Amino acid sequence: MKIKIDHVAKIEGHGGFIGEIVKGDVKAAIFMVNEGARLLEGILRDRHYEEASQIAARICGVCPVVHTLTSIKALEDAMDVAVASETIYLRKLLMLGQIINSHALHLFFFSLADFFGDKDDLALIKKFPSYTKNALQIRELGNFLIDKIGGRSIHPLAAEIGGFKKWPTEETLNEILKMAQAALPSAIRLANLFARLKYPDLQTSFNWASLVNENEYAIYEGKVRWNGKNEEEQIISEGAFMKLINEFQIKANPQTKRSHFEEEPYLVGALARLNNNASLLNLEAKKILELSGVKLPSRNPFHNILGQAVEIAHCVEEIVTLIGQRKELKLSKVKNAQWQPQIGRGYGAIEAPRGLLFYSYETKDNGDIKECNIITPTAQNIARLEEDLKAWLPDLSKKASRKRENMIKMLIRSYDPCLTCATH
Repeated sequence: MKIKIDHVAKIEGHGGFIGEIVKGDVKAAIFMVNEGARLLEGILRDRHYEEASQIAARICGVCPVVHTLTSIKALEDAMDVAVASETIYLRKLLMLGQIINSHALHLFFFSLADFFGDKDDLALIKKFPSYTKNALQIRELGNFLIDKIGGRSIHPLAAEIGGFKKWPTEETLNEILKMAQAALPSAIRLANLFARLKYPDLQTSFNWASLVNENEYAIYEGKVRWNGKNEEEQIISEGAFMKLINEFQIKANPQTKRSHFEEEPYLVGALARLNNNASLLNLEAKKILELSGVKLPSRNPFHNILGQAVEIAHCVEEIVTLIGQRKELKLSKVKNAQWQPQIGRGYGAIEAPRGLLFYSYETKDNGDIKECNIITPTAQNIARLEEDLKAWLPDLSKKASRKRENMIKMLIRSYDPCLTCATH
């Protein structure tokens, strides 16, 4: 049996699938990335350090914040720049805005229709008009936060090496706080909808990795925790982990690299973060997870969708909490870090909506970029996705062709792949 899907809709970019089953044995299960290589790493070489984060942001229009900040973080590591706690505070707020913006898009407009058999988004909107408003309100909060702190909602400008070009006013933070407080019931309601859904029962044995931080649900800073399928665990620095990732290409689809760690594929993203950090979720997010009945750690890739829903509630709660704590900081008096360009090698890792994003820079004596390496979440997840498809195809082969194709697409969408990031 040969299975070919030319186009998987409702993912970021153009992708398809090729599978082959012979007498119940899966001979091929390839997620085809139908995008041209974009060669951003080469474009970044020899560029001025001030240009790097803005070029990196162009890798993705859905999550430019995380590319901007991870690029800056790696350059700060390379040139020994120690930033103020206020800078980290604002960067975390930017990340929270990025995550809720991306998750709301994927959950409601990309994934939800799979659970109700709707192909037409307009039909879905008519079926769930109030949930549509909830999703749009959450995305509006994310866009507003990024615009006001980052300088604009897409490809933000304000963040720079050592701090920010412009710091938000007290009035701006009050506006964000009011919007977040108003959006929290919507975030909880939307997340509860996904907590009550019935997810396909696909149990696979896989490894996963995410940032961990004993003080918080890690999205901006921490070490990398890797969990193996045989219950082994490692906690190592972001730079050490990145150096051990084995990136490779396959002849059938060379446009993007795939990734192994310890010679095996692994999962990154909301489910990996939930498996590692659920005890640090905010209160309402914990209630939503409990409502779902899912026991952690979960090795069902479809629970990545649930993980995103739980994170929406957590992140909106976190925005309210962080802005409520701002009086402990002195944003009006903070100054950017003082530093000088220098030769160095630095690493940065941040949790993008879709999972761990790694940057590495080698700088020249004037701070310009000598070498660059970027490993995106989707480039890490593709090999794991293909293993899940291999595990599921024997069961799917018994179903009618239309049903089989829809279930393959549903699994691919559960990973929320970003193909422009993967072909960077």
